[in-house]
Amino acid sequence: MNRDIIRKSLWYLAMGVMAFFVLFPIYLIFLVAFAPPTEIFRPNPALIPSSLNPYSLYVVLKYYHFLSHFILSLETAFIVSGICIALGAPAAYTISRMPRRASYLVIIFLFVTQMIPEIQIGVPLASAMAKLHLLNTSLGIALAQSSIALPLVTYVLVGAFRSIPTRLSESAQIDGASKLQAFFYIDLQLALTGIFVAVILAWLFSWDEFILAQLISPLHTTIPVLIYQNIARGQGGLPADDAFSLIMTIPVIALVLILQKYMRSNIIAGALK
Repeated sequence: MNRDIIRKSLWYLAMGVMAFFVLFPIYLIFLVAFAPPTEIFRPNPALIPSSLNPYSLYVVLKYYHFLSHFILSLETAFIVSGICIALGAPAAYTISRMPRRASYLVIIFLFVTQMIPEIQIGVPLASAMAKLHLLNTSLGIALAQSSIALPLVTYVLVGAFRSIPTRLSESAQIDGASKLQAFFYIDLQLALTGIFVAVILAWLFSWDEFILAQLISPLHTTIPVLIYQNIARGQGGLPADDAFSLIMTIPVIALVLILQKYMRSNIIAGALK
């Protein structure tokens, strides 16, 4: 009995420490964005402000044309997620059904792009997007970012499809379904947990990506590029930069909350029963 209490106490303590390290930086962003400047820039700023001042948020929303940059980032992130799932799911399914050694070699080949600095990939991609007249567009940014995010998405989906017994799709084909029908109605449905994880990973990669977005869309920028330009030019100061960052976290939290109910391993387990 005492061991169980100690084990649970240690578990809750570890979870509390992890939550602190995750949530404390977000709290600091909120603090700097909304605390009065007189409290932020004094020698020993307090962790609990005496008052909240939304002026920095007001400046960001009114004077930085924030909405257009926000919409561009959202469009790009969703396009990247769509491209990665549309291409990654069939590729991952095929790789998962290959012999182990062959699939391992294919996965290693997929990650070749991860071994090259992003700037070296970004310059020729920007040149290609210029020829296709896709500079300063969400589609151009998304195509470039997908080339980096797709290997990771495919790798995640390979694990999802491998967890599904092949006998299920084989039974469907015996009953008259085609391979394509078995993929869409059996394997794809049972891999939804991995698919939602892959959607979040691709979306977050695009949402935070900087180098490709800057090279391919230097005029109409995404939010990470806008924050960098704001810092480099010394405009707005630290409160405005943290106001940018705070707004950036809102869609991330919303996406995770919406999809988290689908990200449960027992979905597949229940389906197999």
